[in-house]
Amino acid sequence: MKIIISLIVLGIVIIIHELGHFLSAKFFKIPVSEFSIGMGPEVYTYDGDRTKYSFRAIPIGGYVNIKGMEIGDDIENGFNKKNPFVRFIVLIAGVFMNFLLAYVILFGMYYSSGEIILNNKPIIGKVLERQNDYKNPLKINDKILKVNNEKIMEWNDIKTSVYNLKNKEQAVDILVLRDNQEKNIQVKLEKNDRNNDYYFGIIPEYTVKKNGVLKTLKLSSQGFLETFKQIFLGFEKLVKGEVNKKEISGPIGIINIVGEASQNGIGSLVWLVAILSINIGIFNLLPFPALDGGRILFIILEVLGIKIDKEKEENIHKVGMIMLFLLIIFVTTNDFFNLGN
Repeated sequence: MKIIISLIVLGIVIIIHELGHFLSAKFFKIPVSEFSIGMGPEVYTYDGDRTKYSFRAIPIGGYVNIKGMEIGDDIENGFNKKNPFVRFIVLIAGVFMNFLLAYVILFGMYYSSGEIILNNKPIIGKVLERQNDYKNPLKINDKILKVNNEKIMEWNDIKTSVYNLKNKEQAVDILVLRDNQEKNIQVKLEKNDRNNDYYFGIIPEYTVKKNGVLKTLKLSSQGFLETFKQIFLGFEKLVKGEVNKKEISGPIGIINIVGEASQNGIGSLVWLVAILSINIGIFNLLPFPALDGGRILFIILEVLGIKIDKEKEENIHKVGMIMLFLLIIFVTTNDFFNLGN
């Protein structure tokens, strides 16, 4: 079931991307020979007006075949015969659709769930379940006064106190106000193996405020930009080699992540679709050969008067494609090793 859900999630994100290329190509009357959902052998096809629509056996994404992108293609209104502006729009349309999908999801989630307003006071609103058998002695409505004799004035002080602990494996002394009485208790921190973070497993009190459309549009924009920023910083760290191999996920790792999200409810799964959609959008924007960003880079060079021979450009994209396949092999192999750990 985990694999099926993961294929559906990845399929939605990839098909939305390809739909952007397809719709923009159609808008500019560029011939499109096929729009496919899935890969591999054909299961069902429909011959439309100059375009074949197909469902294929392997439910992994899909593709769009835009005519006139190959060298020597002498097709009326073909891709390479269009002006740079049109080619730019067709190439960036896939990324735009990924970002649009993420934004629509964020808008829907913010509008339906409302704005969560956290109480900055160090009062526990919920105690999260632990992954191990350890029972957390903290309780709802506990007010945290001290952590290892360090005074706690507001909720953010709790996170700071955990960060400053020298030995995070030892139990932490906490002074709480419970039922108008001060009580000393010891709490073991829980470790997140993915990022090596330690935490108490508690969240603050909060209220939910329903917002109108305009306010939700603003919150969605802020949420999108913050998510975009964090993912972009992740890509930047990856390029600089600052990311641990265990934190890199390929197809198998994504299946596990989606599977875990699906167990936490539809909300977590939909949120993950938005995250993956932004990830794929940013990845495709990278100025790397064979990616949309790489092809856009050549269009920008052309506009600047630096025209590169089409045959040389295609050879560069072919090398880029080989490098991408090698990257896929690497991250997939890395997933297998991570499964064993």
